[in-house]
Amino acid sequence: MDKRICELLNDVEVNFNKYEAAELSPIEKKRLKKSVLWEVNHMNKNRRSNGTKKGWKIAGVAAAACMAVSVVAVGSNPVAARELFSQTFQKIISGTEGEKHGDELKEIYTKIGKESVPAKAEGQKSILEMEDSGVTMRVSDIYCDGFMLYYTLEVKTDHQELTQKSVDALSTFIDGKDYSSKIMIDGNDESFPIQFKKQSDGTFTAVQSYNCYTMENPKEYQNGDVIPVDIDITQFSGWDYDQHDENGEYVHTEAVKGDWNLSFEAVVDTSKNVTKRVEKENNGVRIGKVTRTKAALNLEIELPDFSSEPFNDKYNDPDISILGKDGKDIQWLSDYIEMNKDGSSVLYLTLLDDGGEDYKLVVTNKNGDGRKFAEISFQVKR
Repeated sequence: MDKRICELLNDVEVNFNKYEAAELSPIEKKRLKKSVLWEVNHMNKNRRSNGTKKGWKIAGVAAAACMAVSVVAVGSNPVAARELFSQTFQKIISGTEGEKHGDELKEIYTKIGKESVPAKAEGQKSILEMEDSGVTMRVSDIYCDGFMLYYTLEVKTDHQELTQKSVDALSTFIDGKDYSSKIMIDGNDESFPIQFKKQSDGTFTAVQSYNCYTMENPKEYQNGDVIPVDIDITQFSGWDYDQHDENGEYVHTEAVKGDWNLSFEAVVDTSKNVTKRVEKENNGVRIGKVTRTKAALNLEIELPDFSSEPFNDKYNDPDISILGKDGKDIQWLSDYIEMNKDGSSVLYLTLLDDGGEDYKLVVTNKNGDGRKFAEISFQVKR
């Protein structure tokens, strides 16, 4: 991203009263402030959270009904679980039990986990596992369909600081000010603090996601393309999400320092991608191209300037929903908006595939009386 844009984003103020205080960690606040306001408002409708973009508490990353084996069956059938998921994803899926929004997270990780492949050492520079200071980190699974990239990380440790009973997660966040994780994806700096959730067996896991098409990386990937990923972490600390210090921040352990560097290649798999030109319009809103991938739906939506007549939304920020089976909102995985000089825009939206074929786009006035701006029904065959 252009440096000047980054400097402007540093001045963005976000009203955190919109969000439940108990769910916003320092990492989440940092991410929200750096986000463009349009994106924040729209992703908040499904915030857990890209994700997610990258934190386990907000993994913004499915319907179990569309799977050959349901989530319940996976949990009760170890043989089926081994066939569908890696051990890492089994732990991640089981670890959502009892969490707020746990059902939604379970659907996301089940869908992505089912379509993921084991990480492999491709090329001379591949490093899939690294150990230092009693901490071992490895990359386990990779999902990439040309639109979204997901990968899982697992940490094992016997270090006394990080194995304290009170530790709920490991983090690369440093004292609420900085972070010790540098992430490079296809040559782009995607650095962000990483949260590793503690699992029942004492290991720690993280699901990371990356939107393959953004302003910083406007590239369309083809089947077989390779996306290099480099992760360099210099310290971990253990975080207790039940305790706060005098400043109201979560209590954490002393940092364990070292050098953990992973390098791997994600191979783009578009073999299951199917693209359809919908080309439907209502009241200035238009759906163009829709692509169904292994686990997601990707929509290209043209939007008018909603601050003008007849909409009169001074924020140019309507509520956008995609309804699927049974009229339910489909979960957003990521979005990217391209603004035009005249106030119109193009929204590139990635949703978790719900297994259906009939959909409805609904645009309403979020900042006013809630009236409907546009509605478009469309179909995407499997």
